[in-house]
Amino acid sequence: MLTRTATGWKQAAELKASDTVAADAFGYSVAISGTTAAVTTYDQIHPGRVYVFAKTATGWNQVAELTASDSVPDAFGAAMAISGTTAVVGAPAQANGKGAAYVFTKTGAIWRQTAELNDAKDGGNFGNPVAISGATIVVGASTAEDAGRAYVFTKTGAVWKRVAELKGSDTVSNDGFGTSVAISGTTAVVGAEGQDQCKGRAYVFTKTGAVWKRVAELKGSDTFGVKVGGPNTPCGSLFGSAVAISGTTVVVGADYHPRTAFRAYVFTKAATGWEQVSELKGPKDAGNGLGSAVAISGRTALVEGIGPVHVFEA
Repeated sequence: MLTRTATGWKQAAELKASDTVAADAFGYSVAISGTTAAVTTYDQIHPGRVYVFAKTATGWNQVAELTASDSVPDAFGAAMAISGTTAVVGAPAQANGKGAAYVFTKTGAIWRQTAELNDAKDGGNFGNPVAISGATIVVGASTAEDAGRAYVFTKTGAVWKRVAELKGSDTVSNDGFGTSVAISGTTAVVGAEGQDQCKGRAYVFTKTGAVWKRVAELKGSDTFGVKVGGPNTPCGSLFGSAVAISGTTVVVGADYHPRTAFRAYVFTKAATGWEQVSELKGPKDAGNGLGSAVAISGRTALVEGIGPVHVFEA
């Protein structure tokens, strides 16, 4: 856990689960909202866990351990997100690969499972990734219908219902639409890292009334989509491997680049549409795989991957 001080970013806490052991992969997926943080374990052989921590006067303390109501080896914890008193956890291997997302709600001091979302066809990878903003959840299913899908759920009363199925404007089989998802208010972003020979795309959707519509297709300024290197080399930039949004600013990660340095691209909404305003670059020796995770809050963006976390400020 890091916090910003007058002299820079410093470690404020080291979170440890109450009962994890070696090979549990504690920290596989993390999320934070206000003074609540959640950390998953990830294991395709054993049922996963989510550990919830709260910040108190004495520091960060574990306050809950979440499991799915039908716990099986279903990759529970592969992805998670949290907003206020609601958390959503992805389990893409549930039901023989159909996938599911579990919703947990805090009432008083108790976290309880309140819904199980599943709306993709078998093999859709539904539940990896997930995103939440208030009473709206977006779940990616990168192999659903071959080209991939993202599904939007909203809460009405105590019930979560699917209200939209998002698709890319030009995605085809193996484009991986739904590889990454993010949402802020009434704007959602969905990555498709395999589109155009892995050059990649990110698609922006906005809600008007009760309808979600695609409003933009984002491209990196210098991404590529041709196969380079040997047979184990990624086929392109993989732009869209990670996405994040805060208000009217979107960050898109591209976790491969021929110059062996990560890239992340920043877009903002202008009067004429969404425009790229910055390209975030790591050191040349940073290696590829960086840019595979991005986050943004206000004017601060983080880009992470196989190595340190890089902080950028506008």
